[in-house]
Amino acid sequence: MTKAVKSVRNRAATEERLKTAARELMVEGGFGALTPSAIGRQAGLDKMLIYRYFSGLEGLVTAVLREPGFFPDGVEMAGGDVAATRALPIPERVAAVTLAYANALLARPVVQELMVWEMVERNAFTAIAEEERERGALALVSELFPDVRDPGRVNAVAAILGAAMSYLILRRRKIRWFSGVDLKSDEGWARLEAAIKLMAGALAD
Repeated sequence: MTKAVKSVRNRAATEERLKTAARELMVEGGFGALTPSAIGRQAGLDKMLIYRYFSGLEGLVTAVLREPGFFPDGVEMAGGDVAATRALPIPERVAAVTLAYANALLARPVVQELMVWEMVERNAFTAIAEEERERGALALVSELFPDVRDPGRVNAVAAILGAAMSYLILRRRKIRWFSGVDLKSDEGWARLEAAIKLMAGALAD
């Protein structure tokens, strides 16, 4: 193995250790815990490597946010089968995508932490996250709803349903109940799923 190949591999491994450390700190202490020193300690590396490989903390966080899978993509929102989801009637499609989004968010505590942070502070990191998420949302509508006559209407309904699910998922981190619904029980989520399907039916016309 040549020295150049080793150097490339070592750099890739180091970058991954730093990104992993950043993700771990996001979950453990929130984005406010992200400092070069803390990330270096978590990764067991010199903090100066953040500047060498990512040009600083902002570059590292941006790299984490832009990693495939950090935010859910169209395939995940389609339950793994884009063609099958596109074939659904629009109301059923909106409901399916909304529920897939809820499941994706539940599986991403780092994204939940980011969303909590966004609601209380505006900074370079939250701006990057907002841009990435909005770009992904618009691409999702284009990919899964290419046949709608009024994309703006679908966007508005999806925004309301998505915002509702986001709030309930963030709330359940600390508070179990909302409006009589048990947010931590299967029964409670079954009721929410039924409500999502009912409201998505408004797009039937």
